[in-house]
Amino acid sequence: MQKTTVAVILSLMSTAVLAAPIFAFEAIPVAIKQNSQPEAKKIQAAQVYNDRGVTLAEQGKFASAIAAFNQAIKIHPTFENAHNNLGLALSSQNQFAEAEAAFKQALAINPQNLETYNNLGVALGSQGNFSEAISIFNLAVQINPNEPTSYQNLGVAFWSQGKIAEAVASLQRAKKLYASQNKPQEVQHIEEIIQQVRSR
Repeated sequence: MQKTTVAVILSLMSTAVLAAPIFAFEAIPVAIKQNSQPEAKKIQAAQVYNDRGVTLAEQGKFASAIAAFNQAIKIHPTFENAHNNLGLALSSQNQFAEAEAAFKQALAINPQNLETYNNLGVALGSQGNFSEAISIFNLAVQINPNEPTSYQNLGVAFWSQGKIAEAVASLQRAKKLYASQNKPQEVQHIEEIIQQVRSR
């Protein structure tokens, strides 16, 4: 596949990584309540670093954000959001192999996080690993068959492999789901992608 085609395909995948990053501020109050006082203080400290990382990332200060997320993880190694946020920040710096590792760590903590599967799939696709990305997007579809982003990403990944029929079928499913969610801009975007897929 030509390099320009790969770039076009990657630009069509839809996740937080390629749109404006959506970093997680979510607090971890349940973990705090279930732990001893010293452990609760560690968790709260990790939350502070995670939130600082989110703020820095939103300001475009990715190197500082990466350091903050790493500090949150050092304090609380099973802090899923910090791992996912680290992956997003690394992806924003085109450090896709490192982002892949961060997303995989987040999934080891919570193997049901749909958003992390989509983020991982985009990181894999960004490295040219489209067949592995397809497997990851298929897992996302299995977790929530009503999430259009997963079908959109799956369709684009199929397209990258020259699997036009599968690409169109996945994209049509994404279009139908976006329509059922009353998202006309996304429906239009999917129609444009389908036209590009069919014209190549």
